[in-house]
Amino acid sequence: MRKVEEIKSALTFYTQANKLKTTIIDKINNYSVADNIFGSMVLAIAMDSEFKETDNIGKLLRMMLLDDFSRLNPNYNFEDSLKRGKQYKAEIDEARLLQTKESKLIFKYKMLDFSLTKLISEQENSLEYSDLLKEGVKIFMPKDSKEYSKYEEIFKFYYLNFRLKNKVRSGWDSKHWNINSKRIERISEHVVGTIALAVAMYSEFDYNDQLDFDRNIEIDEIIKLLAIHEIGETLIGDITPFDGITPEQKKEIEHNAIVDAVGNLSDKKRLIEMLFQFDDHITNEAKFAYFCDKMEADLQSKFYQDSGLHHSLDDQSNNCVFKSTKVQQMLKNGAQTAFDIWYGWDVNIYKDSHAFKEFDNMLKVIRDNNLFTLDNGVIKEQIELSKKEHEFLVDKLGKVIKKLFKDDNVDCVYITNYQSEDNDKGSICLVVLLNDNAYYLDYELLLDKINKDFEKNNITYVTVNFDYDYVDNYSVIAGKTSIPLQSIAQVHKVKRLPESSIIFDKSGKTTEIRNKMKQYSHLDSLYLVEYKPPIDKALTLK
Repeated sequence: MRKVEEIKSALTFYTQANKLKTTIIDKINNYSVADNIFGSMVLAIAMDSEFKETDNIGKLLRMMLLDDFSRLNPNYNFEDSLKRGKQYKAEIDEARLLQTKESKLIFKYKMLDFSLTKLISEQENSLEYSDLLKEGVKIFMPKDSKEYSKYEEIFKFYYLNFRLKNKVRSGWDSKHWNINSKRIERISEHVVGTIALAVAMYSEFDYNDQLDFDRNIEIDEIIKLLAIHEIGETLIGDITPFDGITPEQKKEIEHNAIVDAVGNLSDKKRLIEMLFQFDDHITNEAKFAYFCDKMEADLQSKFYQDSGLHHSLDDQSNNCVFKSTKVQQMLKNGAQTAFDIWYGWDVNIYKDSHAFKEFDNMLKVIRDNNLFTLDNGVIKEQIELSKKEHEFLVDKLGKVIKKLFKDDNVDCVYITNYQSEDNDKGSICLVVLLNDNAYYLDYELLLDKINKDFEKNNITYVTVNFDYDYVDNYSVIAGKTSIPLQSIAQVHKVKRLPESSIIFDKSGKTTEIRNKMKQYSHLDSLYLVEYKPPIDKALTLK
């Protein structure tokens, strides 16, 4: 697992940002905070096209998101949680003080969105579109006929995108996954989610590496692109791979819709070019935005899974997804949850990307962990072992453990599978706990010999390491609510004990200690591995 700390930070931010989708601020129309952010962003882009009110539209859109994020999550500490947290906190402060051009524009766009939303929601069914257009333009208060024409284009663009506030994502409807909730995600909310993910990813990973051109991206360009990337769906709706339309047909339909939806905005040529590049993944920004679009859908599926809102796989009789032969094969291969299907469908999208490999690693973290418990300090990754690898490890480790079990000086052996940034297959650490009368040098030499033997003969890419300590060292620490710093060097593996498997425990002391330690907080983040098939269960001695 690469850079798992950064992945965790990005996911934790995104998890908090997901609340923007579910926090309702307009109860009459059932619109969320994210819906308002989306409408404000659409206005910002249209106004920028016609009047160039800001030199940095991407920053302005990011400030919109961060401002509402911080209001919804007042206890979130940006500076401690994100690498770019200091920058983001400064942008939030700027938005709040209303002293800069961008901050004043944000306030204006938000107020305009509220006014236009009210007008459309109340008058859409009672007025002809031409009359609605006139009423909408009045809200902008044009000074002359030239401005009136510009505001007409702005309103038309806004009005089309406004539809996305009312369109649910097709993947969650009754014909697809039939999410068990009264209110499911709208397309507008998905758009805001992709921007939140992009903001988090850009904060935590180095995407300005001058030695790697493929990783260089302009985040402000990406944010602008993501804000409009679903504009075609205003006219054609949300088409999934399971709706009987080929990717080629979908692309043609969407491109035609994009041209129509952009209308006659002054910047239409550039906007259309950006959207076509997004579909074809041509530029670095388009590739990154495309990954954010796909990953955000995977994340939403996992949110529904972890919230208990996905139906079980044996309750999918009306789900058109299950007509796919690829999905049927996933079921045969052992898929157990709805998210397993999502994972299997999308995993290859990110798998071979050198430039943005973090997305592939992030998907594994999403798969193997509950998104609502990311802050508990433990992240796990599932790693498949071949039959040959599994048999080798169980056989070799088993022989060593049986010898240790016969040694009267050895009281306990426990095993921890953990992950480091330089080993894709993870590491197995076995801690040998000695009785007080055991001479440490004998076991230091013994375990050093065992470790060298494994290093020389290991046919797998799994790192194996034996370490030792004394049971009494653990007993001292277990009586405290936290481990003093001076003790960490002596018992550096003890922090993993609550998440470890005990192979054997003759006196029962270690089992008792582990049960006590489970009541305490972890010292720091643990990045653990769950091997499939499991190693620890095959080794456990009763």
